[in-house]
Amino acid sequence: MIKVQIVRNEASQIVDCHITGHAEYDEHGYDIVCAAVSSLACTAVLGLEQVAKQRGTYTNSSGDLIIKLDGEITDQSQTILETMMLGLEEISKQYSDFVTLSDM
Repeated sequence: MIKVQIVRNEASQIVDCHITGHAEYDEHGYDIVCAAVSSLACTAVLGLEQVAKQRGTYTNSSGDLIIKLDGEITDQSQTILETMMLGLEEISKQYSDFVTLSDM
């Protein structure tokens, strides 16, 4: 199962995102759920780095993705992350046996 944990600051801005696990919807290389989650998350990281120029730590290793924002949180970064969340929420509705979301 893929677990998505979102952490928000006191202003309700997304400041951390941890995506761990594997969907196991299908065999490796054919898992559309893993591919969808990975595509959304990796595109969000590219947007944070290259479009929003958001400072932070972005780690993608061993199937886990961690986003930790620091410094001033930009409106652009929040737009990118909230859009990512919309996609992840939709995937978790359609594939609830394979993806869970926790938004704190």
